[in-house]
Amino acid sequence: MLAVDDDPSILDVLHLVLDDRYDVLDASDGERALALVGARSPDLILLDLVMQRMDGITLLERLRADGVDVPVVILSAINTAWTAAAAMRLGAVDYVTKPFDDRFRLSVIDGALYRAAEAAELRPVSETPRIVLMGCPVGLAAAVTGALAPHAWIESVALDDEALAPLPPRSPDAVVVDPGTGASPRAILSKIRDRFPLAPVLVLTTAAGGRGAAFDAEAEGCTALPRPVSLRDLLEAIRAELRPSARALPHFSARVVGVMEYVSTHLAEVSMRELGRTLETSPYYLSRLFHAETGVTLKTYVSRVRVEAARRLLVETSEKIDAVAASVGFHDGSHLSRQFLRYSGRRPGDVRRARTS
Repeated sequence: MLAVDDDPSILDVLHLVLDDRYDVLDASDGERALALVGARSPDLILLDLVMQRMDGITLLERLRADGVDVPVVILSAINTAWTAAAAMRLGAVDYVTKPFDDRFRLSVIDGALYRAAEAAELRPVSETPRIVLMGCPVGLAAAVTGALAPHAWIESVALDDEALAPLPPRSPDAVVVDPGTGASPRAILSKIRDRFPLAPVLVLTTAAGGRGAAFDAEAEGCTALPRPVSLRDLLEAIRAELRPSARALPHFSARVVGVMEYVSTHLAEVSMRELGRTLETSPYYLSRLFHAETGVTLKTYVSRVRVEAARRLLVETSEKIDAVAASVGFHDGSHLSRQFLRYSGRRPGDVRRARTS
């Protein structure tokens, strides 16, 4: 691991405590730390914030800008919400204030190393972005999944205590959570942090003055998006918040995003004529533009979105399959089953049985 602090006495103490258990490198400034990260690829960085020449936050920003995703534990005498939030937003896995005893320090380091090793070992080599949508409205989540599925691994789950349990333990590159109006954003965020400590989190929040508006996303180290959030804003926020090690997601034009937003809110009755009238553009031109930017036809996209919306409803409700089919725009249960098998490789009944098994 790499200890970064401009106080030689602190570095001496860290060596004294850690040398018996770890291979400890040290750096007294940010530039030296960057050089060591490039040369030695440490598994963990212990980082002070207040240093000459380059402070800890700037060093974190440089690491993330360079695509370095090594976990960082902040060891600092500064104990303010802003600095903690800034560090966590940049991927710090823990923030420990000085002074602290050696036993506590070791427990923090051991925990950070364990979580980082688990995430790194199980992370796909391809660096395909991994995105978890938790509690997001069915139409919005289905639209995001349909748009990004060719470019990312996406899992859309309900907002409940068991939703995270079946997910693979690999740390996602972004988590989007909609706590709704009755849940505590802070409690949900705590569960996400326990499971995925390295993942950037975007929280859909109530507008100022509304119920739940007291939640301070910045102080909690996450990004807030006011509800109701547009598909355009959500896609851009996900692109901006992805961990640096993940492959960048594509950018879609305003017209293509407009098509996606229309589909997400008119699942049961998508009409090319109404779509063209809504966007004040020729349906034929929209179809060609959509295919050119996304690589799939508009018909295929609509089917994918409908199948994903149906999957959520099958998992989260007890509605009959015919009713689910009608609510997302399929003619009947047989039509849904054929499309479900085509796009997901499973039948609707298999998904519902898996929920209860």
